[in-house]
Amino acid sequence: MDHNIDLRLNKDVLMLLENARLETYEKWPNDKTWYCTPEKLAKSGFFFNPSSDSPDNVCCAFCRKELDCWDPDDEPLAEHKKHSPKCLFLTLSCPVENLTAVEFLKLVKDVTVFRASYFFDKAISTFESQAADTRQEIIKHISK
Repeated sequence: MDHNIDLRLNKDVLMLLENARLETYEKWPNDKTWYCTPEKLAKSGFFFNPSSDSPDNVCCAFCRKELDCWDPDDEPLAEHKKHSPKCLFLTLSCPVENLTAVEFLKLVKDVTVFRASYFFDKAISTFESQAADTRQEIIKHISK
């Protein structure tokens, strides 16, 4: 059994670093003179993740919350707090770049657990909704 830890940085881990997030804004479509700048977005935990439907879409590297339709005077950190108040990024006491190796590895673990919990909570919610719909369909057929 191999007990070596692979510390190569994949994209998910790399996006935890502010400079890596900032580099994603090369083709940012909004005016760079706005208060809501790529620098402020990256500092607030977001990387640029556009789509054809959402050309100014950003995604939090920590909680995966996506936000778009930015206005010139939006404050990225305030928007992050409003839309994802439980995000681990908002609990950091210092920039990720200042964490020790042990603290960084713990953060990677915590982010992974947070994302998995979100994924499973969403899957459970979807399942419960579908189960309720199915239950209603069965009751309709039984009562005929």
